[in-house]
Amino acid sequence: MKKTLRRFSTLLTVSALVSVLFVSSSKAAAPDDGYPPGEAAPGRTCMADAVGQKTTSSYSGKVLACIVIQGVSRWWIEGDPLPAVETTAPAPAGPKAPAPAISSNSFLWDKSVNISGAKGAKFITISGDRPAQVLIPGNLKPKVAAPLIIALHGFMASTSDLMSLIDLSSEATKRGVVLVVPSGTHNADGAAFWNATRSCCDFQDSGVDDSKYLMELVKQIGSKVAIDPKRIYFIGHSNGGFMSYTVACDNSSKIAAIVSLEGSTYKDSALCKADHPVSVLQINGTLDELIHIAGGSVFDDPKQPYPSVKDETSFWAGVDGCANTQPTVKNKLKFDYEAVIPGSETSKEAYKCPKGLAVEMWTIGEGHHLPKLKSAFVSAVFDFLLSHKK
Repeated sequence: MKKTLRRFSTLLTVSALVSVLFVSSSKAAAPDDGYPPGEAAPGRTCMADAVGQKTTSSYSGKVLACIVIQGVSRWWIEGDPLPAVETTAPAPAGPKAPAPAISSNSFLWDKSVNISGAKGAKFITISGDRPAQVLIPGNLKPKVAAPLIIALHGFMASTSDLMSLIDLSSEATKRGVVLVVPSGTHNADGAAFWNATRSCCDFQDSGVDDSKYLMELVKQIGSKVAIDPKRIYFIGHSNGGFMSYTVACDNSSKIAAIVSLEGSTYKDSALCKADHPVSVLQINGTLDELIHIAGGSVFDDPKQPYPSVKDETSFWAGVDGCANTQPTVKNKLKFDYEAVIPGSETSKEAYKCPKGLAVEMWTIGEGHHLPKLKSAFVSAVFDFLLSHKK
């Protein structure tokens, strides 16, 4: 019981570091705590993108941290116990009600997502226990199979959260790419996750085979729209990045390229069974609060390790037949991909690989786990993916 409560407390504290939860500020009045108006105080709301930041109160001298408490970003005295979680009475015993049906034309992404050039585009849902949302551009050429990108959200995030972080929709419609945004399984605490590695993020040991699920999903989509089997791609953020690596390890003969944004992979590379080349792009911020370039452990739990960027990319360079001794700077120029960080902050490195393959590392200087990404970043990611085929 204590272990369960401790784990749930941990999930609340770090939830915005491992997912893209853009929570609206609460309208509840601040407590009458004596703290000056407008300053950080225990229980007062903080911006969602400030989660993980700390400040020392000029009023009390205590260190306050911006964390997620019961779905709302709030300041809290570091080290103090969290408030009790509200609970509801258990439902009476009886047959389990079936999940509500989802119509084939439902579109569950955030309605504020602007899809330019989407004339004639269709939105369909692959129904089931975990409905997957599919964007089919209107400019697909008859009898020409389209590339497919499967985009995977982070731990405790949703499809809308992912689209808010990196809006792939507009670029997909421009380039004639079928875009799929599936949902992970929800654990007993209601947190969505992908079972990628032992470290992330099936923390309640459900054992769900997400690699198999995702490849079955590819087959289902192929039954509804012509998909080019040589151009199947995955992109994921955080836990979704972990999952992109895992599905590539398990299905390397079928996947052309993957992109991992602030994610990682197996600490023990022997667990990856890839036997065909897959182009890989790993993207990290130097100030990521959770996934560090030098490697580490998820939630600082030594039982949940992940490798350094150098180790994981060197492994894939070996799989791809690249010269994996040391990556080189791809371009001396830096790129302005992050909206908040001033100037051009992103550098690129690449291994020397055989023609048609690539293993690259993009580093966002002073970038965090939830970067504010520009459309130029999305365009560059599409350039990387679509330039590689099986």
